[in-house]
Amino acid sequence: MTEPNGCGVCGVPPREHMQLWKLPAGWHQWSPPSNAQILARMQARRAARATNSPKDGV
Repeated sequence: MTEPNGCGVCGVPPREHMQLWKLPAGWHQWSPPSNAQILARMQARRAARATNSPKDGV
């Protein structure tokens, strides 16, 4: 799952990014994600958490 503050190009967190080669961007430096990307990533994490919770509350 992509961290909300991950790179706007590849999603890798800033501390782990350094300079990576990733498809489809190739070599690139970390770039900040847009507000829309952050929101979408946060919503995806929340949805994943909701589907992984126990059904009977145990």
